[in-house]
Amino acid sequence: MTFASRFCGWVGSECQIRSTGALAALFVALIFVAPCAAQTRGKSERAQRSGEIAIGVGHGIGFLPLFIAQDLRLLEKHAKANGLSATLALRRFPTVAPMRQALAKGEIAAGAYGLPAFLEARDAARQTPQELLAVSGITTLPLVLLTARADIRALNDLKPDDKIAVPMLTAPQVSYLSMQTHPWFGRERLRRQLVVMPHQESLEALTEGKGIAAYFSSPPFTQIAMRDPKVRAVVSSADIMGGKASFMVMASPKAALAVHPKLPDVLAKAIDEASGVIRNDPRRAAMIWLKWEPSHTLDARTVEGILRDLKDDFGSGVFGVEATATYLRRDNRLKDGLSSWKDVVAPAIAAGQGS
Repeated sequence: MTFASRFCGWVGSECQIRSTGALAALFVALIFVAPCAAQTRGKSERAQRSGEIAIGVGHGIGFLPLFIAQDLRLLEKHAKANGLSATLALRRFPTVAPMRQALAKGEIAAGAYGLPAFLEARDAARQTPQELLAVSGITTLPLVLLTARADIRALNDLKPDDKIAVPMLTAPQVSYLSMQTHPWFGRERLRRQLVVMPHQESLEALTEGKGIAAYFSSPPFTQIAMRDPKVRAVVSSADIMGGKASFMVMASPKAALAVHPKLPDVLAKAIDEASGVIRNDPRRAAMIWLKWEPSHTLDARTVEGILRDLKDDFGSGVFGVEATATYLRRDNRLKDGLSSWKDVVAPAIAAGQGS
């Protein structure tokens, strides 16, 4: 069953430093990697001595398991069960860029990535202490391409002048569009058709018919948009990937994991327990989300209904890695391919669910 039939019913730019020869590579290793490793270890060790391990989060319903884990003291519970004396605390960031900067500086031990951005960042830092590993999934919330135009029923109905709204050019939505439109759009045409707009502005432009033909949405904006009888789903990330794909994962540099080796087990278990609250007590989960993100549009009953529909889209599993890596490699965005999704996750979660 496609997402469209199910509903008829819901992140960062990376820097890459490339050496051009053996001497340059050696130079970088001597003057950059080793000092960075020492600095990262030093900052992480100071954070550990201070008794707090900071976890970077952003805004949106995708972070709900971590909000629940903080409010219900599940992070503290699983830290104690793993023998950690340090306190795990969420540190919230307004956008992706400062979170990534804090992670690189060792100011936080883990941060959130969209799946394509995670794979690209990991690839850029391979064989350095800053190489990333996924320490937990968070959510597989489906992203949905919406339209209010009667003449658009599939992606190939979009004309060259039709604009598609996305939250940012490095968002997972852009990778999914590229995967699906590769045979007939081409990269340059797709880039010309993309327009970056915040979700709320995209929602208003779509429903009012102003300037865009389609909007690649995420929850809860998908559900809000589909209250309008003109709006319908064209395709979803689940349709494109042929199943679940992680919308976001939590990732840590290897240097941070050397200091906090139990962090993946703590995070994964806390996220799974919090995801159980979403499945089994969506009313309570809705109240916690509205506490973290008060809304003038959504009340507790509406959020509860959204969570009931998405109850199986939260958890520590890391999905869609192999399919996403294959696409990124084909698109020359990864230097190295993967043999398994387990290549990019911490050993503590490799025995869990993934693809």
